[in-house]
Amino acid sequence: MQQANIKQKEIAVRFYENAKFGTTYAKGKRHSAVFNAAADIRSPNAKYLLDFYTFDYWQHTARTDGDMEVLEVVSERASEDVLVSWVVKQDPITKDKQRVTGFCLLDMATQICTLLINDENTGVQQAWELPAKQCKQVIGKNSPLLLATNADLGDW
Repeated sequence: MQQANIKQKEIAVRFYENAKFGTTYAKGKRHSAVFNAAADIRSPNAKYLLDFYTFDYWQHTARTDGDMEVLEVVSERASEDVLVSWVVKQDPITKDKQRVTGFCLLDMATQICTLLINDENTGVQQAWELPAKQCKQVIGKNSPLLLATNADLGDW
C-alpha cells in the first residue's frame, strides 16, 4: 500500500499506426511492429520509445537475463488481444537510444495501457495503468491513433 502514497509522474503515451507494418526491408525480413509509440514524462523530462508487437513475436526478442525476468511477468498477462513493447530511452540532444528495464502492454480489448519503467539514470522508477483513448484523425498530419495520459496536455 505504500505505492498508493507515491504521486505518479505525469506521462503522455502517443500511439501511432506503423505505416511500414508488414512491408519488407531485407530478404526475409518484415516490419512487425503494429504500433509505434512515444512516452513523454514531464518531470524529469524524459522520452521513451515503444514498438508494439504481438506477444508471440515479442517474446523471441528477449536478449538478457533481465529481459527473461520481464518476459516471465508479461507472459502471465499475455493474450491474443495484448500487444507488448520493450522500453527504449531516447536522448533528446543526441537522439541516441538505449534500452532500459521495463515493458509496456496495450490491451486492445480493454484499451488499457500498462507501462513499467525502471530507468536508474533519470530516476524514473514507476508503473502506470492508463486508459488509451482514440484521437481525432487530421488528414495530412501525423496525428496519433491513441492517447493514454494522466496529465492535462494543454500546458505541456
